[in-house]
Amino acid sequence: MGMVLSRLWFLSQRRALVDTESQGSSSSEHSTISTSASDTDTTSSSANGFILQAPILDGGSPIQRLPQDLILKIYSFLDVVSLCRCAQVSKAWHDLALYGHNWQHVDLFEFQVAIEGTVVERMSKQCGGFLRTLSLRDCEHVEDDALRTFAEYCHYIEKLVLSKCYKITDRTAESLSRNCPNLRHLDLSSCRNITNTTCSYISEGCPELEHVDLSYCSITVEGVKVLTSRCQRLKSINVKHCVELGDEALQHIGENCPDLETLNVQGCKQLTDAGLALVCENCSTLQRLSISGCEGITDATLKKLGACCKKFRVLEAVGCSHFTDAGFQALANGCNNLQRMDLEECVLISDTTLVHLSLNCPNLQRLVLSHCERITDIGIRHLVSGATVSETLQVLELDNCPLITDQSLDLLRSCNALRRLEIFDCQMVSRSGIHKLERLRPDVKVHAFFPPHTPPPQSIQHRRNICRCCTLV
Repeated sequence: MGMVLSRLWFLSQRRALVDTESQGSSSSEHSTISTSASDTDTTSSSANGFILQAPILDGGSPIQRLPQDLILKIYSFLDVVSLCRCAQVSKAWHDLALYGHNWQHVDLFEFQVAIEGTVVERMSKQCGGFLRTLSLRDCEHVEDDALRTFAEYCHYIEKLVLSKCYKITDRTAESLSRNCPNLRHLDLSSCRNITNTTCSYISEGCPELEHVDLSYCSITVEGVKVLTSRCQRLKSINVKHCVELGDEALQHIGENCPDLETLNVQGCKQLTDAGLALVCENCSTLQRLSISGCEGITDATLKKLGACCKKFRVLEAVGCSHFTDAGFQALANGCNNLQRMDLEECVLISDTTLVHLSLNCPNLQRLVLSHCERITDIGIRHLVSGATVSETLQVLELDNCPLITDQSLDLLRSCNALRRLEIFDCQMVSRSGIHKLERLRPDVKVHAFFPPHTPPPQSIQHRRNICRCCTLV
């Protein structure tokens, strides 16, 4: 564990900004500290490699006079970087940093590509009995062998994030299946070598799985079928941009995952209203749905959501250009708990949609209407006139809404909860209108863009028909 701490500490120091004047004076101190830490490499370790006994502190410093339980409680709030730095202070602090309970939740994203497989292996051997959560997001040098060692020592792992670990394959899933029966959250997003075989392994050995992220993986309907048939406690499924998936995959999800709360099928362009209807009818607990880029979806899906999913709260529907006011009327009437909606490029909706949201969705917090070119100041007036929307709306995006004017900015001043407003390329909004809003509501961050003025034609100097050299001859 001492080697792991030394390696992580070195990486954290390399990323830190140190004043030039203090570099010379601190180098010798760091050398002395590193030596004292390395001498305690095996301190507090038991025969099986786990750190089971907290260090006994003595000395005269104020922190060492605190009760031992209180000191350990303080250390439990530190992240990996802070633990590594504390480990270099003294022998006593080094022992505290090694205490196993401090390593229950580890996130190595701070080090990213600098993390190698050997670091993961050593850490697993030393604190595997305590580890519950590990994030290796973007640690692209980690391979299957390191994760095999991890699985062998970390039997109690509950959450594992391997997003963008490009070198791992289905072999990692095999190791997890054999050794990690308590796994509940698995993120394999953007792991390009993951296939349906992973779904088979995970479904056999991880029956407690509740959250799985397979976005951008090579998953087909067969993988979805075997995974959902055995892991029926799934509450969150992310198959974003698994482009081969169609309605049959949604059928398996609907039939086997009655407790589903979150579904992300963004970019799965083969999906239709029929497949989503099966999910809505069988998963009444659905709360979050992302169907951005699913160009074939129509109002039928919105109506089915409104009729079947009363707890529904979050909709991402970017580019669903077939949605109309009628669909959102049904959704707003049936799902009164709506909190966040991204309706960018839903080009057929108008002010009527905002009327229904204002009347029926008192908890609305974030609304994206970018490129909804039929939205006008009248719709904004209806939105903010709602009984509670003016007190809950925090983010509003109106980019490229050409009919929005300064009048909307005046109306939005009454939204007490508003913290961010985006109005890029709203050509009818003036600089003075923005400055007025910023002056009266300094707590609102306004993001806008005005293209540079085109100089008048008479100010443009036309090029001569002959070059400058010729004029000198």
